[in-house]
Amino acid sequence: MKIGTIEIRNYKSVKHLVVNVDSLTAIVGKNNFGKSTILDALQCFYGDKTVDLENFHMDTDEDIEIVVTFKDITELDVERYFGYNGMQAKVNLRIKDREADESYVIKQLEKLKQDREKKFQETIEKYGLDYPDKNEIVVTFNCPKTQKTSYKINNEISISKTDLLKFLPPIKIVSAIRTPDKETTAGTKTNLKELISLLQSENNKEDYIELPKIDGKLSYEEVKSLISQKEEEKCNLLSQNLTDNFQNAINTDTLAVKVKIDNSFKFDFKYKTVLVDKDIPGREVDILACGTGLQSMMILSILQTYITLRKDDNFILLIEEPEVYLHPSLQRKMINTLLKLSENNQILLTTHSPIIISKIDKENVHCVNKEKGVTTLVEATVDNIVEELGVQISDILNKQNVLFVEGKDDTQLFTLLIDKIAVYKGLGSGFSEKYIDIIQTDGFDKMSFYANAQILHKDAVKSNFWVITDSDGELVEDRVDWLMKRGVENGLNIDKEQFLVLSEYAIESYFLDPKLLSVALELDYEDISHLCDCYYKNYEEKLFELREGKSKMNKKTFRSVFKPKILFSDLDKKENVIEHLLNKNYNADEKFKDVRKSFIELWNSQADPIDSFVNSFDYSELVDSKMEEMVTRLEAVVEAVSKQVGAYSTSN
Repeated sequence: MKIGTIEIRNYKSVKHLVVNVDSLTAIVGKNNFGKSTILDALQCFYGDKTVDLENFHMDTDEDIEIVVTFKDITELDVERYFGYNGMQAKVNLRIKDREADESYVIKQLEKLKQDREKKFQETIEKYGLDYPDKNEIVVTFNCPKTQKTSYKINNEISISKTDLLKFLPPIKIVSAIRTPDKETTAGTKTNLKELISLLQSENNKEDYIELPKIDGKLSYEEVKSLISQKEEEKCNLLSQNLTDNFQNAINTDTLAVKVKIDNSFKFDFKYKTVLVDKDIPGREVDILACGTGLQSMMILSILQTYITLRKDDNFILLIEEPEVYLHPSLQRKMINTLLKLSENNQILLTTHSPIIISKIDKENVHCVNKEKGVTTLVEATVDNIVEELGVQISDILNKQNVLFVEGKDDTQLFTLLIDKIAVYKGLGSGFSEKYIDIIQTDGFDKMSFYANAQILHKDAVKSNFWVITDSDGELVEDRVDWLMKRGVENGLNIDKEQFLVLSEYAIESYFLDPKLLSVALELDYEDISHLCDCYYKNYEEKLFELREGKSKMNKKTFRSVFKPKILFSDLDKKENVIEHLLNKNYNADEKFKDVRKSFIELWNSQADPIDSFVNSFDYSELVDSKMEEMVTRLEAVVEAVSKQVGAYSTSN
């Protein structure tokens, strides 16, 4: 379940506004314009903030109303309401010691199934959920000045806050002010306590404590000792993961992170996060007694650790100014971490950072303005965003030619190929570094692309520029038309010739040439041919069905399932998920699976696989392979640049 829209009435500086929310949504605007008000309203909705009389917009007598539309409701959301995980855990405990008794196990599981179906039906009937036909609900929080607050589902059915919060995904909050005066223990909520709770949350139904084989009962102290020992094991693992990420952030191994359990355990764990200085043995410092810069790096480390542990709690993170106190290099790590986190969770943030905004899809950036004390949303045009970002021509241009690409791997691959082409044509080494700025956009609907392209359209700028991208499974012409249409919508009229759209799905597709791979990685030609042939056979069949309207998949699912990167890594997915994908979509036989595993190991065992691959071949071998289309496109860029450089040299 995710938030679709937030509608706010009569709260603080907001008279009325509606905010569309996606997986990762950013709100920008000047200080005191109302960015935080939107996040505060959501906290009031969840009961994490109380509404005071001074919160009523301009002292109005009208009710404060916060209406949140939740979409993509799943069975897991309904199960969360009636505590299915707890029901399942109890059954697992009952059958754990009687696994050999097949009839008992079957009976218990059947009863669990029946109980689950009963509770599920009761829940959707109680709250009038039209599930599964309609998988969204509208929840209204109403707060009059003189009466109690109330909640209604779909404007009809009243629900208590306690019951509502069982149903909704939880929120986690990181405020802009990182206060170093509270301990990360149970009790008062703090930024770090909120995030540490993510790492301590338990979602493994098979996580048991092995009880000793004894006659009689266990004493309270014995039970306490067993549970504490289990928690200590978790804390040790957590501490190591946090230390790795924290040391990477501060660029030193002097300090280590330690998550501890408070000794006053009474079945209500309290955690404390401290820093250990290896140069001062025995000394521990509470992280919240440290400077705000270290705290921000700790927040980054916690989020990175969450991803490493592959938790799947499904929560909503509200984070104000994630860039606070972070060096630009760490701001980049922060937004990349948030992007990764948003694949399975939802994030709503406020920011002033060009680095943070540049990585977010344009339609997910909202601008706030304030006139006569009233906060409103203004159109998030490129001009408005550029003004807010403070982007300057000097920030992006050092050369006379610019090539926009999508990602880090694209940047590296195109640089290598351009230099190889230039050498072949007798134009010397280091051609791309001398004459071309290659700008990574992380996708051509990100704000950084439109901001930079806007600057390149100004009369003061005399640089050539091109956009090179893969097809994403679209026909080349359709992809070009889409890019041009999006440009026009954002005030940019880009010539068709400036779009160099490749026909293959993604750049990884161009490596899937058995002739090249068998040489570069010393793989058996027949084996790697089998892998490539199976991939392309299924990819092309499903793509044809999609284009003919005969596929059960939509475009988003197709792109997720058939991205060629699945042959190069496990995409941070669990083994059973990958196994399911391969069986269902690729009809993968054992040979396919075995060759894929060997290929992934060989590819990723190299320090720099892209560099190693490209430099294994000369120009003529690459142009006589699957790389031909890419090389030809880049040749056109090299030729245009070389003419421009020659004309520039002649005139000077």
